[in-house]
Amino acid sequence: MNKIAGLAILIAALFLLIFFTAPVFATTGKALFNSEGCIACHTINGRGGSVGPDLSHAGSRRSFSWIKTQITNPSAHFASGSTVTINGQSYMAIMPAKNMPASELNALAQYLESLK
Repeated sequence: MNKIAGLAILIAALFLLIFFTAPVFATTGKALFNSEGCIACHTINGRGGSVGPDLSHAGSRRSFSWIKTQITNPSAHFASGSTVTINGQSYMAIMPAKNMPASELNALAQYLESLK
């Protein structure tokens, strides 16, 4: 019985850790969105550039994994230089690949995935 109680406590602790760190990642991701220059091309909630698609609801359309791949290897989804239509708007696929530490990549992707 002690092993089961210990396992239950461990699972509860992991859940709380994940639950309380997700908003921290989102906050850090928002800061990264600005500092990495994403905001120069992309709009979120009316702020930012218009060269790239509006990401205000990115998490409603794309998974965490898809977003991470798009950040690090944009041509995995769209051939560079091609025209891409998103929500009825056409964009030239010119997004530069970002090379960032895994923790920052995860924070940025989690922030974008949180936008519903």
